[in-house]
Amino acid sequence: MLLEKRIYCIEGHWDHGKREVEPTVEPILQMLHRLGQWPYARRDCATVEEMKYWIDHEWNTRCREGSVLYFATHGEKGEIWLSNDYSVNVAEIEGDFTNCWVHFSGCEVLCQEDAVREFMAKPKGAAVVSGYTVEAGWTDITLPPAVALEMMLFSSVVARSVSLGDGRSRRKLEGIKIDLNERFPECGFLLHTKKSMGL
Repeated sequence: MLLEKRIYCIEGHWDHGKREVEPTVEPILQMLHRLGQWPYARRDCATVEEMKYWIDHEWNTRCREGSVLYFATHGEKGEIWLSNDYSVNVAEIEGDFTNCWVHFSGCEVLCQEDAVREFMAKPKGAAVVSGYTVEAGWTDITLPPAVALEMMLFSSVVARSVSLGDGRSRRKLEGIKIDLNERFPECGFLLHTKKSMGL
């Protein structure tokens, strides 16, 4: 895997009971790639040790500034669930996220603002963090349409030429957030920049 700007996805074990095929975010990533918007890499992850391995050995060494680290997991306030047995507080995630974006697809992860602020305030903290404050439920068609929101989110970043290392892109990001919340108000979507968090 070459050094490039990409979406790097760490996908947890969903464990949706007796389904023959577990849901996955890979079709979203494939579509963005086929549209010529984002190259991607996706890794399965069920434990904290696996998460640390992927961040240390691939994210930190093979993803250029401007990349997106996409945590496709279950979640709750301030935590991501990699499987039924392993969770991690957002503030405890370590890595080099300088001028990069971290997106948490898990439900309610961004309810805990203190954890998000602590994560972003680290010396190599993320320039942008996004996710949900409610049960977005993008793997269940009876719940809010977070799949469409995420497709539009990542497409809009490319279409509006957002540069995460450029402070002038803050207005573009704010416009994306406003647009997505108008279209999908039930998803409880949030997008934070260092400046919006007072960092």
